[in-house]
Formats: sequence, structure tokens, C-alpha cells
Amino acid sequence: MRFALLKTMVVSVFSLMLSYSAAQQNTARNTHVLFICEHGNVKSLMAASYFNQMANERGLPFHAVARGTHPNSTTVPPGVVETLRAEGVDVSSFHPSMLSNSDLSTSARVIAIGVELTPDSRQLAQTSVEEWNDIPPATLSYAATQQALKAHVERLVDELSKATASRRSSPAGK
Repeated sequence: MRFALLKTMVVSVFSLMLSYSAAQQNTARNTHVLFICEHGNVKSLMAASYFNQMANERGLPFHAVARGTHPNSTTVPPGVVETLRAEGVDVSSFHPSMLSNSDLSTSARVIAIGVELTPDSRQLAQTSVEEWNDIPPATLSYAATQQALKAHVERLVDELSKATASRRSSPAGK
């Protein structure tokens, strides 16, 4: 009798631990936004920076990261650092990172900016991959790149804001 009770308690505790772990993973996945560009130090970084500013201003639980499919530097171009600093974002210590399987599998949203992801990468994503292929190169016109990214990011933040408000007001979200 005692052994059966002890066994039941151990199984229950183990089940609770697994449920808690799964809930933590879902929470992490549901709050990460992944921006991907070729080098991971200009377009995706700009988009992630703008996203984090806007999401923070609206009190949203999301956080964006920038990754590259083929990083070719360990720093951010000085012009980008200076321009983002003027906009209130310090990226001087940012180091571009290669896109990882973990990035894809733990993100609520995945945005590919001017890059084509492999079928394997697309399959790893826990959501559909959104493509922003209309962003001009920053080397041709930083202002045009900035304007296009901000417009896309603002639409994304609006969408996530509405979805978050909807979840908060629904009985299941309380």
C-alpha cells in the first residue's frame, strides 16, 4: 500500500515537472521573434532593434533577435552603429551570430529578410516563415532600408499587439 502511494506520488511529481518544463518552453517559444538576413549585422539587426523598441513601448512580452545565414564579420558596420545610436539603440557590442536550429525551433515568429531558408530550416521553424524581400540594401540607401524595415516591423508589432490583447481578454488567457 505504501509503495503504491509512493509510486503514485513520484509519478505525479515527475508529470508536474514535465508539464512545467513544457510550459516554460512554450512560453519561451511564444515570446521570441527571429529576424534573419544574410550577414546578421545590418537588416536583421535593424529590424530586431526597431521591434524591441516598439514592443517595449507597447508593453508586449516579445523580444527579437538578429541572426545571419552567412555572417561575414564579428562586428556591426560603424555607420549602422552610429545611426542606430542616434535612434536610441546601442548595438556597439553586438556580434553577429549564425542562425541555429534552436533559434528556429524556439521562435514564435520567423522573418527572413532577403534570404531564402533551406527546406530543412523551414521545417524546424515552429511557425511559418515570413519573407520580407522588398527591403533595399542599406549600402544603396540606408534611409530607404530604414523606412521599409520600420513599416514592416510596425505592422508586425500591431499584429502581435492585437493577438496579445485578444489572448489577455479571452477566458483561456486569464
